[in-house]
Amino acid sequence: TNFRNDFEKAKGSIYGSYSFSRRINEGFRNVGQQNVFEGNTFLNDQKTRFNNQSQNHRASLNLEYHIDSFNYIKISPQFNYGKQFNRSFSDFMYMNKGILTSEGYNGDTTNSETPNVSANILYNHKFRKRGRNIAVNVNLGGSATDSENDKTNFTQNYNGGGANNFLLDQLITQDNDSRNYGVRINYSEPIAKDRFLDLIYSYSHSYTKNDRRTFGIDSTGDIKFNPALSNAFENTFINQRAGANIRTIKKKYNYTLGVSVQPVNLDGYSLSKDSAYSPRNRVNIFPVARMAYNFTRTKTLNFNYFGNARQPGFTQLQPVRDVSNPQYQTEGNPDLKPEVYHNFSLFFNNFNFTSGRVFFTGANLNLIQNQIVNNTIPLGNAGAQLTIPQNVNGYYNVSGFYVFSKPFQNRKYVFSLNGTLNYNHNITLVNSQRNIGNNWLAMQGFNFEFNYKEWLEWGAGLRYGLNSVRYSLEGQPESDYSSWAITSTVRIDIPGSWILRYDFDYTINNGLSSSVSQNPYILNASLEKQVFKKKNGFIRLSAYDIFNQNTSITRQVTGNSIIDTRTNRLGRYLMVTFTYRLNRFQGQQSRQNRPGEGPQRRIFNQ
Repeated sequence: TNFRNDFEKAKGSIYGSYSFSRRINEGFRNVGQQNVFEGNTFLNDQKTRFNNQSQNHRASLNLEYHIDSFNYIKISPQFNYGKQFNRSFSDFMYMNKGILTSEGYNGDTTNSETPNVSANILYNHKFRKRGRNIAVNVNLGGSATDSENDKTNFTQNYNGGGANNFLLDQLITQDNDSRNYGVRINYSEPIAKDRFLDLIYSYSHSYTKNDRRTFGIDSTGDIKFNPALSNAFENTFINQRAGANIRTIKKKYNYTLGVSVQPVNLDGYSLSKDSAYSPRNRVNIFPVARMAYNFTRTKTLNFNYFGNARQPGFTQLQPVRDVSNPQYQTEGNPDLKPEVYHNFSLFFNNFNFTSGRVFFTGANLNLIQNQIVNNTIPLGNAGAQLTIPQNVNGYYNVSGFYVFSKPFQNRKYVFSLNGTLNYNHNITLVNSQRNIGNNWLAMQGFNFEFNYKEWLEWGAGLRYGLNSVRYSLEGQPESDYSSWAITSTVRIDIPGSWILRYDFDYTINNGLSSSVSQNPYILNASLEKQVFKKKNGFIRLSAYDIFNQNTSITRQVTGNSIIDTRTNRLGRYLMVTFTYRLNRFQGQQSRQNRPGEGPQRRIFNQ
């Protein structure tokens, strides 16, 4: 629900919204995973059933007020309250060179509540001198997360023909409280007719307190607190940024050049272990560069550089072992440094409104210093592993894309091409050894549309995707995964105010694990009737996933593993929808955004 009220004499307005949602998601997930350590390849075949439930309340309010022609203020408070209940049960089985090394099951039940309140205050003052301006932005916020996590794990290890097993039953409670505030000041001073000096300063302060308590069942069946797997800590993070830019605005082009300094400070203290972490104090200097050139009204070239530092997460800094899943244990690292990001982007677009021709292309370069990656360490000889975050250097990513579309005969025929090419130079750690990954991602698509008068719209498309990965360490997994997707859509207006629609998707996957390999074909269709004299009512019968093939297939490749996942989601179902438009807008209804439409499904996922 939404509301809005404008003040008299255009002084401002007050508006806001409230929403409530409840979601229940049940499904099955099959995972085929290869973990490689120094020539030993462990194959994990895991089947999971899950039931996730969530509900969320969200309320927001906005007050805008023009005090006078020189002063403006906007106040925007927000409130969110979320509640989740997630339950899953999975069977797993590890094999090495065709020999069963371990098997068992995991059970996981989590209850959590997360209230969150925040406010943003923006004040803007225009001086009498044209172009001189100051803006002040203040942010305030607080949140809390209370959760209970009941975890059960049964593992049976096979060694030399024998077997040993153990049962792990844990209750993990977590209380997290966070408070933050910040201010940002922008001041602009005209120094010439088309040139401005921008001075920017920002300060943010965040405080987090977290209490993680782990309880286990001992040999006598009693529930006891486990201090080795528990930790209460608090962190304070202060981030400042000061910068000065020269901004030039011309008729054909505009550009901004400058520099910013970013001092950061991170302090932490473990309450339960009575120890302080070494303070993290660092100063980063980033150049500022932006440029836009307008060849014509519809043809532009844009360049941008952006730099930023990001602190490690609080759980990443905690030196406490998490063994709730004995096969995939984790532990934090208090010596982590902040990551430093550098992003360069270049974009060109050319739109011809008369002919409808579109051409859009761009390229990105991303560099990360002190990138935080997981060091994956084998535990024993049954397939279990431990991950500890560490800093590495050497990561970069280069990507490019293009979109081209051209209509013919007054948009009766429309041909479209689109493609992407992405190269990742990844750095990972496998048993503390540096492992360099070369990952190529490529996609090429073609679409054709046929529009006949006002009653027929038909489209067909073909898309090919490739994901290729090679690693520097000998014996690490290599992957070549490809996918073909064939699509078709139609809309037919039938005499008598009927509308028939369908969309079809067929995907052919190559190179996946046999446990998840599938080539799904998805067909959705609907029949709609326009009703009432003004045709402002719609009754639609929709059928989704008519062949009951709805699965999501993904492949994830990391430093020492290949993970293929197939998830069964909401399958075949029917839906009846009634829509009544209070205001009847002119123009055809878009196929991409029609009332009562069910969820869209994207099969190919890199």
